[in-house]
Amino acid sequence: MPLAPPASASARQTMKTAFDELNGIIMPRDSRDFHRTTLKDVREAALEIEVQLAARQSLCNMRRLMPLFNGLEHYAKIVDVLCNGTPFLPWVWAPISLILRISSEYVEAFEQIIKGYSRIASSLRRFEILGVAFAGNSDFQQTLAVFYADILQFHKHAYKFVRRGSWKLLFLASWGRFERRFDNILEDMQRHEDLIDREASALNIAEGRRMRQDIRTWREESLEKIGHLEEEQAEKQYQSIMSWLKVDESDQLAIFDSISTEGSKYPGTCGWIVKNPKVSAWLQRKPEPAMLWLQGSPGSGKSVMSTQLVNFMKTAKMFVIHHICTYSYVSSTTYEQILRSFLLQLLRTDRDLVAHVYSDCVLAKKSPSVSALEQLLQVLLSSVSSEPSQTEYIWIVLDGVDECETEKQARAVSLMNQIASKSSTSGGTICKVLISSRASSLLTKRLRKKQTVSLTDEKDLLGESMRQYASQRLQSLHRKLSQLDIGPDELHEIACGIARKADGMFLYARLVLDYLASNIFYSSDEIKTSINQLPEKLIDFYRKILTQILVPLDARSVGRVKCILGWIAFAKRPLKKLEFLSAITFSSGNPDVAQLAPQYILDICGSLVEERRDTTLAFIHVSVKDFLQQSSSNLVIHEREALQEHAMATITCLISGLDTFSEMDRGQSKYLRVVRGIHGLHVYATEYWTEYLLSEAKSETGLNPESPLFRLAVDLTSKLDEKIDPSAAQNSTSELNLPDARLALVQQHKVLYKHMERALRARSVKNLQQELLEKEGLDQQLTPTSALDGISAMLLVYQECVRSLVEQHDFPGVSAEELELFKSQFRTSAFTCRLNSCPRATLGFESKEPLLEHEMSHVRRLRCTFPGCQYPPFVSVRAFKNHVRTHESVPARRPIRRVGHIPKQTSSILSTPALNASENTIKDSMELRPAILDRLQHKSPYVGMPEDFMAYLFNSHDDNSC
Repeated sequence: MPLAPPASASARQTMKTAFDELNGIIMPRDSRDFHRTTLKDVREAALEIEVQLAARQSLCNMRRLMPLFNGLEHYAKIVDVLCNGTPFLPWVWAPISLILRISSEYVEAFEQIIKGYSRIASSLRRFEILGVAFAGNSDFQQTLAVFYADILQFHKHAYKFVRRGSWKLLFLASWGRFERRFDNILEDMQRHEDLIDREASALNIAEGRRMRQDIRTWREESLEKIGHLEEEQAEKQYQSIMSWLKVDESDQLAIFDSISTEGSKYPGTCGWIVKNPKVSAWLQRKPEPAMLWLQGSPGSGKSVMSTQLVNFMKTAKMFVIHHICTYSYVSSTTYEQILRSFLLQLLRTDRDLVAHVYSDCVLAKKSPSVSALEQLLQVLLSSVSSEPSQTEYIWIVLDGVDECETEKQARAVSLMNQIASKSSTSGGTICKVLISSRASSLLTKRLRKKQTVSLTDEKDLLGESMRQYASQRLQSLHRKLSQLDIGPDELHEIACGIARKADGMFLYARLVLDYLASNIFYSSDEIKTSINQLPEKLIDFYRKILTQILVPLDARSVGRVKCILGWIAFAKRPLKKLEFLSAITFSSGNPDVAQLAPQYILDICGSLVEERRDTTLAFIHVSVKDFLQQSSSNLVIHEREALQEHAMATITCLISGLDTFSEMDRGQSKYLRVVRGIHGLHVYATEYWTEYLLSEAKSETGLNPESPLFRLAVDLTSKLDEKIDPSAAQNSTSELNLPDARLALVQQHKVLYKHMERALRARSVKNLQQELLEKEGLDQQLTPTSALDGISAMLLVYQECVRSLVEQHDFPGVSAEELELFKSQFRTSAFTCRLNSCPRATLGFESKEPLLEHEMSHVRRLRCTFPGCQYPPFVSVRAFKNHVRTHESVPARRPIRRVGHIPKQTSSILSTPALNASENTIKDSMELRPAILDRLQHKSPYVGMPEDFMAYLFNSHDDNSC
């Protein structure tokens, strides 16, 4: 008996790599019988599945798999030389029955997988005629190995699709994404078919080797290209989802960056939290504990610890999503925003999830209601694990939930409880939740049975952390303290004294150190004595600081301090320094101001207020706002009064702008007022003036016609009537639906009502859509947009001024420092979104291009996400799908090139046992022709049969044809 031909090492390695990859994906319980599964077993399993489907009245044409089984039979005989002594061979067919059995639960998935395997079958026909004639050729063995790897690659993707969580929901979207890669697999097999023909003819060995190298190059380039195309398409779909969710991540990024930076400045001060036994157990990849509550009093460093935990987990490559609630950004405390934040972070990790949400939500035009978002979050969490053989752990960190409304707190905690309890009882994905907050009766009731880390019980560790913090802060006072001859030992003693005084509160330690930095001392004893004499409680410390601020001030100055603190406490969003000074300037209600409020007024409140990295102003801690609202405060700030003052400031700013930005005023004074920041509040005022008035109208007392606010509002709208050409104004009251239901409360004030309604309509989605599509000429059926309302027209002039100034290198009457400060704070004010309530309506962009791209995401039309597509947005889902089907679908593969006639007497290939073994199969297939023809004539659902197999059945098979 002749010896078996030697196996190529490179071919064996190619097969081993493919085998190991698939073996690592398939769960052991699914693959335990693979080693003894024969092709006959797979055929019988397919028949059993067909019987089961027939019983369910879901019969599919399983005969479409016969060419695959025949092709695998011939392929197995040839590739056996590479599989001797290995478990490789059964894995070519064994996964088929498993995948078919699972997918048969979902007809649409089953049909797609059947079609996929049928397409693979057409690439295996060469092995029916080649036999084992070339089995010893190393190049031919490499081709066999490539076929093996490609088939297992398909098995791998199909298995992952049907074994991931919620696979029935995700399958169609995931399969749609995979089709591009599948076509690449098929083309790879087809190119190797051509290579087989080339090598079989033995006419040009050199050309065959060159062709093999070309295929390798093509494969690398095509995979890289597909990766880029998938990334581009996923990014477009992700942007559409962001538009559907109506969410912007900039707030959360700013919040996290601000808090995280504070912790990073003083390394080692939060390291103990990771070593805490309960936290350490929560961080482990074990189902329990599924939920942890980090509880502490205000100022104890909970948020800083939360961000440091998130950074630790990211460094350790752990899958973590997070959200921080803070009063500084009102949107962050809404329940809807928490859901949207978590959803976006999940979507960034998996393109299949992006494709699913885009298809199931965006294209389906579902409403992003709270209940829909809750359900979607749970579906995505259960679907994150794309590796069936592995358990995916997701850590969720929710900080500051106590700053949400009570009702929203309850709902958020309830959802986190539900997520944690669900995941701990099922495999696939396990979610572990950390909630960080102050203790409250509601949270205590909801979380009392959960694992709890109370910072009150960790005072020893907190004390050491605060000593480290104090020591590092004292190093910044080295120059001052060295002049008092304070050595290292005394510095250590002072740091320990600060830690004892703080009693577990980082915020208190910070205030003590700020106090030391701002006061005059002659000796170390004075420093120690002063520390001991400071108030014991944080609230008393606030009162002491506020007293020091207010004592030297007269009544007018006290009122201005109150104005400053009121803006920080209740502004609709954090204001940058020049915006803030503009707000203070117009808070008096006088539009005829010629000078911006001076910056030194912010220094007066410096102990309670800080400037963040993004130059916005905020309290040093949320507890300052709480203190100022308490009756025990020596300067009580009432929210209603503060909001009325803010309303007056926004309207006053707009009245001033009407004079400054009128078309008649083209002088240099306009640019000087802008560059000096006098009109820095203009973008904010444009966005929120109607909201302030409508909120006041809906309050208990309503919009009082005798109030200064109402008089200012009437003055603004009267001047708008004077400035705007009446013939250009459209009376939009004919529309039945008001842009805001609260407008009905001011309907009796005709002029005010008219301009508020026009302003709201001008910044609506409908108007934005009309302006964008009309401008681009994308829809000829749109009715022309109305003339700009007065407020929007004024904003355009202001933004044109900003753009002009940003492009200047110098400006007469303005120093270089002033110009640079203006550019740094107002560069994005020139390109703001025109949609009301969008965060980018006040934050803006650096240039026009990202602004237009962002605004198009608001348009209620569907944009094609196919890479490179330049078609305009589509009016309906049907039009969009027709476009995709017509223009973006992957073109059909070329039919496999048929081998020409080979004279029987010169061909040793045709006499191989492989061909003889296939004669019965061919005869059986020939008998199927009448039935198939009948099905085709009656438009049977079986017409999806692969083109190459149809040709195989219907073409004659005589002695001189293949």
